[in-house]
Parts: sequence; structure tokens; C-alpha cells
Amino acid sequence: MRFILPIFFISVLLSVLIDQFIPDSIIQLFLGKNFWIAVPVAAILGAILPIPRYATYPIAFTLFEKGASMGVIFALICGEVIVESIVRDVMEVKYFGWRFFTSRLFISIVFITIGGYIVAVVL
Repeated sequence: MRFILPIFFISVLLSVLIDQFIPDSIIQLFLGKNFWIAVPVAAILGAILPIPRYATYPIAFTLFEKGASMGVIFALICGEVIVESIVRDVMEVKYFGWRFFTSRLFISIVFITIGGYIVAVVL
């Protein structure tokens, strides 16, 4: 609990700051209507965020409330869940090498983006 609560608190605080200080129009401009650009950006952002997956949910919910499309939310959460841990990434590089790590990261982002497009079109 000493590890989880501070990170969760910071993510909730970040989602409140997004809610209060970033206008809906900016969120809708970057993450709303033009999902052809927004979904890959969200997939990359989800992959590079150094926070655990449970901390992504409040941020994703706030972005959804402000007008981000469902495909963007899908890509953000999937990017975080699939890439997830810096510790795991370091171990993966140590045992499998940089080539494997970058290949897996690139392929993951491509498939997350395709899934985000499907979700955006269907929903």
C-alpha cells in the first residue's frame, strides 16, 4: 500500500489538474475528432508513460469526459498495459537484447493503433 497509494494519488491529482486547467476544446482538437492522428499519439503516450496501469485509469476517464474518443482511450490504456513496466523492460533488454525490445515495442504500438482505429470506428 505504501507504493500504490502515492502513485494513485498523483494520477488522480493529475487527472483533476487536466480537468481544471486544460480546456475541452484543446482535448477535442488533439484527441477527439481526428482519430487518425490521435490514436497513434495515444498509443505512443501510453507506451512511454512511466506509471502503473491502475494510475492510467483516472487520467483516461478525465480525457474521455473532456471529449477524447473511445479509440484514443483504448490506445492509451492498451499502450500502458502492454508496455507497462520499466523494470520489466530493463530485464527484457538484458536477456533478449535491444533489437528484440524495439521490435516488440514497435509491433505492439502498430497493433494497438489498429485496435484503436477499430474501436473508434465501431463505437
